Amino acid sequence: MSLIQLGIIVEIFLFVGVFLWVRKLSSKQSRQPSLSKKIIKNLKF
Repeated sequence: MSLIQLGIIVEIFLFVGVFLWVRKLSSKQSRQPSLSKKIIKNLKF
């Protein structure tokens, strides 16, 4: 039983970690377009 409980706890921590990681990636993606637009403008000039 303790092994099963340990597996459940590990899966919960992995789920939370992936959720936070996806939130970080989505926040970075919202920032990247503005940076890429600035880079494109600099390349055009």
